[in-house]
Amino acid sequence: MEKTVPTPVPSHSGSLPSHRIIENLIARYAELVDDGDFAGLGALLADATFHGSGEPVGGSAARSRRCSGTP
Repeated sequence: MEKTVPTPVPSHSGSLPSHRIIENLIARYAELVDDGDFAGLGALLADATFHGSGEPVGGSAARSRRCSGTP
């Protein structure tokens, strides 16, 4: 069976209700983490700031490094 990958929908999209956009974002995030695609994760969250352990991280390259454990 072929795996279906949901495409993230930009937050400015008027075609979907916001709860569907959030569902798509969460599903895509989980798939990227499961696949170890940290560059894709960085791109998905390019406009976000990550707040976790340590200092907040912004920018896709920095977020990609943080998630992959690379300094």
